[in-house]
Amino acid sequence: MANFHTLFPPPDRAPGAAYSLAHAMKWIFGSTIPYQHESVQEILRSIQQRQAPGRKVIIIQDYTFWGNLPILLGAKGIKPAGVINLGLTPLPLKGPGVPPFGMGLPYDPSPKGVVKNEAMYAGRDERFAELTDGLNAIFANFGVGPMKEHIFDLQVTIPDRFLQMCIPSLEYPRPNPPPGLRFTGALPGGHRGVTKEKPSWWEDVAVNAEKKRIVFVTQGTATAQYEKLILPTLKGLAGCEDMLVVAALGREGAVLRSDFKVPKNSRVSDFIPYDELLPYVDVFVTNGGYGGFQHAVSHGTPLIVAGVAADKPEVAARVEWAGLGVNMRTESPTPKAVKEAVEKVLSEGRYKQRARELEEEMGK
Repeated sequence: MANFHTLFPPPDRAPGAAYSLAHAMKWIFGSTIPYQHESVQEILRSIQQRQAPGRKVIIIQDYTFWGNLPILLGAKGIKPAGVINLGLTPLPLKGPGVPPFGMGLPYDPSPKGVVKNEAMYAGRDERFAELTDGLNAIFANFGVGPMKEHIFDLQVTIPDRFLQMCIPSLEYPRPNPPPGLRFTGALPGGHRGVTKEKPSWWEDVAVNAEKKRIVFVTQGTATAQYEKLILPTLKGLAGCEDMLVVAALGREGAVLRSDFKVPKNSRVSDFIPYDELLPYVDVFVTNGGYGGFQHAVSHGTPLIVAGVAADKPEVAARVEWAGLGVNMRTESPTPKAVKEAVEKVLSEGRYKQRARELEEEMGK
């Protein structure tokens, strides 16, 4: 995309922190709608006119792709036979006991909780007014709108189907879900690619002759600031002789800083596919990426989640609510806090038991 840099808001136009998410979404997601819409329409015209006249077309898309919203709202143009949105984050849909998406707050269906949530939704709508007004202006150019609900809800309710890529037990209950919502689960363990070469220390994990508890820590593929979670985990568990700590740095060729001495009970690799390591892991320390979350569930592995960016606090809140692990409520825990969380998960059998129950549900 030649004008990729224009998708990001100019720094001099950035509002205060409370309004920054809506401002960024207006630029990154909203401003692209006309171009995305025209691209899809061009493809549909091509299919209709030249490639396969009369063929029914169903579009499957990430739910954050908004280019088909004008057509779904009734704009003129070629409407596909169906639109299916894929939920690749925690479900952003509003609900009585569900706090506004993105805040990472706990589910609370009590009468007081419902009242509190309604107040927070009102505050959210005020903070997102710039995005809502911007989207309605775009839709008006297509002769449709305005939206009758918040964009987070519209993404779920307006497509023909919304496939949430998890099992129901990992999502907060909604008493009146939209008719198109379905829970699909996720890919079971073992359905991903396999590395050709294992690390030289792989038998320490696979054989584990000393029968140590194995702790896996990673920050995913997008975050290279290892002092946030990987280093605190290695430091916090350095004296635990009954544990083997495996750190995956998330990208090929990545290394820790040169002045950091890797503890004797730790092993570090630039990249390890989750499905190869998780069958051996007793607890997974992560910053809360949705993919890693689903991998852990597919292998019956309890989690410790330390993440505050994007959808990560929502993952952490659901892990805690489902009884699957510990929510650290920070992206930079201290070594002591990580150690205490790991010891808690390993010593309390309820976490592993719940992980096994969810693994079984995912496998059905």
